[in-house]
Amino acid sequence: MAKRKHSRPEKGVAVASPASSYHDFDVSGLLGHDSTYVINVSERVALAVSTFYACVRTIADLVSDGDVQEMKGTEVLPPSRIVLRPMVGRRPNIVTRRTWLWLAAACSAVYNGFYLHERGGRDSDGVPMSLVPIAPPRITFDSEEWRLDGNVINGQELLYVPRASWPMTDIDAGSTVKLARDAIAAAWAQQSYSADFWQAGGPPVLVITTDQALSKDQAVELRDRYAEQRAANPGKPAVIGRGGHIEPLGADLSGAGAAGAGERTDRAIAQYLGVPAWLVNVSHAAGSMVYQNAAAAGLDLVRYNLRPGYSGPIADAWSEFLPGGYLTGRRVHIGLDHLTEGTVLEQYQAFAIATGGKSWMLPSEVRSKTHMPIDMTLDEQGTPAPAIESIPAEETANA
Repeated sequence: MAKRKHSRPEKGVAVASPASSYHDFDVSGLLGHDSTYVINVSERVALAVSTFYACVRTIADLVSDGDVQEMKGTEVLPPSRIVLRPMVGRRPNIVTRRTWLWLAAACSAVYNGFYLHERGGRDSDGVPMSLVPIAPPRITFDSEEWRLDGNVINGQELLYVPRASWPMTDIDAGSTVKLARDAIAAAWAQQSYSADFWQAGGPPVLVITTDQALSKDQAVELRDRYAEQRAANPGKPAVIGRGGHIEPLGADLSGAGAAGAGERTDRAIAQYLGVPAWLVNVSHAAGSMVYQNAAAAGLDLVRYNLRPGYSGPIADAWSEFLPGGYLTGRRVHIGLDHLTEGTVLEQYQAFAIATGGKSWMLPSEVRSKTHMPIDMTLDEQGTPAPAIESIPAEETANA
């Protein structure tokens, strides 16, 4: 980030509120002045941004809830071991298939891809015992050896699963946290500054100006004394004599336009991750989207993001480890059709159209679905309700 300069009173001292230290702010750098401020956008910083985290969580939750099937052509097969439990571990580190899918989708969302690392060898069919999703930054190659967290591993046991292929760039350069660096850094700074603003009851950085000529040592002493008193007695009013004034410096979040500026940054993050803005509680640039029904909204998300970017690549990579040839062997399918289903009324209307307006459920099936007893007068083919055991008359009299 380039060095920025802001105009300020010639005889003034910038003072930070104690609240600014909560977020490890470099006060002068953050607000410009005469220094350079650089935010190191790491995975931790990115996930600390609420919109980025909401997008990753939404993607991973929906993909992990997909309907996983093992198929050969159009035939659905009983799922094999690697499809039922792709990642094996010992208690308490056993990872379910849902958790495995969540890890794979989350890594793909944050880094635009992930590695699958074989562990535990292979069985008699040549199928790995365990596949572990690994975030790309954990894998390094030093022209001779592949390393995982600094430890040498066999490169033949790695498979890179890209969400997107970037021409003439390496894997790290194409990760989402790198591509969306400016938007994430702006959102992180905005959230942190907002926390400081409301904790301090106003802009966390102040400027003390005075009509008197101050030497450098006097300015530093005035700044330090003010900061010391405010830290020790934050609830007491400050008193500045000899023509001194305290003025706020920085953005006023209570002013008009501040909220809109933050939403534009959040909207940019949602666009990088391909998630509809309204789904992560961010206003949409095209206006209100409330007119969309559940089926249409889900169809957009699945069609333009989840299926081509996540469930499809994960299923293809998973299929590579199943026995058989690439064209004639088994394959994994992650179904997301349930996300495109409408309301119950919309589904039943579609069923009525598909059956030509004919009855397609028996009264007994409806009563069973709604947890009601069978009524023989409504459905002659239904199973009669179980008879209630009779109580002998003598027992009733004794009672």
